[in-house]
Amino acid sequence: MIRSALPRHLWARGSALVSAMFGVGTFVGPALGGLVAQFGSWRPAFVVLAVAAAVPAVLVPRALPRGGRHERAHPVPVRSLVLVVGAAAAVSVAGILSNEVAMAAFLALGIAAVLAFAVTERRAAVRVLPRSTYQAGSALRWVYLTIAFLASGVAVETFLPLFARQLGGLPPAVAGLFAAVLSLGWSVSQVVSSSAHRERTVRRLRVAGPALLAAGFAVLALLQHRDASLPVVLAWLTVLLAGGAGIGIAMPHLSVAAMASTDDPEEGKQAAAAIATVLRMSTAFGAAVAGLLVNLGAPSTVLSARYLLAGFAVLAAFGVGTAWRADRLARQPSAAAGVATGTGGR
Repeated sequence: MIRSALPRHLWARGSALVSAMFGVGTFVGPALGGLVAQFGSWRPAFVVLAVAAAVPAVLVPRALPRGGRHERAHPVPVRSLVLVVGAAAAVSVAGILSNEVAMAAFLALGIAAVLAFAVTERRAAVRVLPRSTYQAGSALRWVYLTIAFLASGVAVETFLPLFARQLGGLPPAVAGLFAAVLSLGWSVSQVVSSSAHRERTVRRLRVAGPALLAAGFAVLALLQHRDASLPVVLAWLTVLLAGGAGIGIAMPHLSVAAMASTDDPEEGKQAAAAIATVLRMSTAFGAAVAGLLVNLGAPSTVLSARYLLAGFAVLAAFGVGTAWRADRLARQPSAAAGVATGTGGR
């Protein structure tokens, strides 16, 4: 929608606004969850979600214009999607197993499914990701990988209320807010960073984002210990806000880089649509990996927290390398890729 409906100089702001709405949801949700938990009843949380889903289900069809189908329906890449779901499921199962051999087997199965996905995508006529992703010299694959490493970090939010409750001794209503701080950081910073237009600034933001997120998780891992004092708890909030800002300063410009990766209209639509697909795949894998790391540290909550945060600090650090690689390829006039790379705001 952004690529089709907005002029190119507004792509970054459009991407930031859409992503910020996800941030609003992930900010409000945990806060409401903590409030419900404060009163000792978990069922109303599901009632709230049901009502929240029913309202747009009624309003959205009325708001959208009516129209006929003028374009042919595109086939669904079933094999690729089955492999993605299978990989996420395998990692999820590994996270709840206590037997180390079985855990290793399911992890190996998940990795094998990811490799099979890559092979299938290269050979298939119908793909999840655009064709240029798999062409030599294309920066698009590295852009998607950077988005994946950043988006997977959001999975950490799932366990932050648990750590705030058990390590910081906070009541549920307050502990729920800890899952919202990371989202608050990337929602606000996205809107601010989307106004950057200078080519050099945009390139730096793409690399600085995962670096800031990695540093935030690493520092937060060091701050985890039992019976944390009030100053330490406040430091958690500050570090989480900074780490979330790392996601926000890079994400809109990475989205623009994907949308501007080709001049072909159809390829461009697929490249833009694949951003949301990569985000969903990343959050699914991130949640599975998060559960695995937390269970590795069990029954110690401190170890669980440190394993989780240190593990995602490493993943975010990988994003620094992929962002740097994407930037380097984008600045090279690559005839082999046959794509036109974007600068995120020229």
